[in-house]
Amino acid sequence: MWLVFKRSFQKQLYIITDDDSKKLMKKAKIVYKKILGDIPDFEKNDGFIVNILNAAMLSAVYLNLKEKPNIDDITMYYHKVMNENVVTKCFVKKKNKYSEEAQAKLAEQAKVSQTRTNSYTWKFRYEAGSNINSFSQYFDTCGICYLFKKLGISEIIPAMCTYDFDMAQLGGSVLTRQYTLVKGGPCCDFHYQKKH
Repeated sequence: MWLVFKRSFQKQLYIITDDDSKKLMKKAKIVYKKILGDIPDFEKNDGFIVNILNAAMLSAVYLNLKEKPNIDDITMYYHKVMNENVVTKCFVKKKNKYSEEAQAKLAEQAKVSQTRTNSYTWKFRYEAGSNINSFSQYFDTCGICYLFKKLGISEIIPAMCTYDFDMAQLGGSVLTRQYTLVKGGPCCDFHYQKKH
């Protein structure tokens, strides 16, 4: 994951710091490896590992900044890093959430998630929509929240939370939600509607 996103993370550093980008990324890589070393192995087929790897990269960069940026700047930084990465675009656009097969798989993943004991992953529930072009997910735990709180940087959780809206748009969806765990909500609710 470091190799896939390093260039994007480095290229956009000007948004949040004047620090030497190469030196900063070199230090961040050491912290990144340390963070991952403290995270228990994910179960086979747990796709949320990608989220935690991205979170580890962002936190490694953030922890190495001499001056911490405000939440708006770190949010802009992370969104630009992800949106301008070719791998992100290809991955999101290839996923079709609006088929019976895709939603059956999602429902099964939700059931399996409830049995997981790794605090760094996610537990969620799936709810079918009124038709195949809509559905909801309710996340009761969040690996990013857990990781960032452990690292003492919970203030930047919203930078990653809000990227859900960008992901939805890239994937041809409209996302709405009322609650987030980071703001004290009972869950993070995701309501997806296919864009026409």
